[in-house]
Amino acid sequence: MDLPVVPILTGGVVLLAVNVMVYLDRMNGRSRACQSARDFCYVSFAFFLAGTFALLDLTTHAWIDPMTNVALAVLKATGVGLALTTASALGFCIASRTHL
Repeated sequence: MDLPVVPILTGGVVLLAVNVMVYLDRMNGRSRACQSARDFCYVSFAFFLAGTFALLDLTTHAWIDPMTNVALAVLKATGVGLALTTASALGFCIASRTHL
């Protein structure tokens, strides 16, 4: 089974871009929602980095079946974590703008 590397990487870069925009938008805010948005961005950056290393491991070891590799489980987990933390950061960014 071949991995869809380009869609996985494209999705990760789009989520990373959203996190960068949220971080830059809420960088100078002092409210609890702004700080929470920045904290979730930090965690998202870590998930992206871990996912990138897992994808690199999967693509450079072509002779290993990716379905039996631990790196595939790490890639899936980091993808879910990246999506959840991006959604949380975006939610806190919107909450800080509406003063909820």
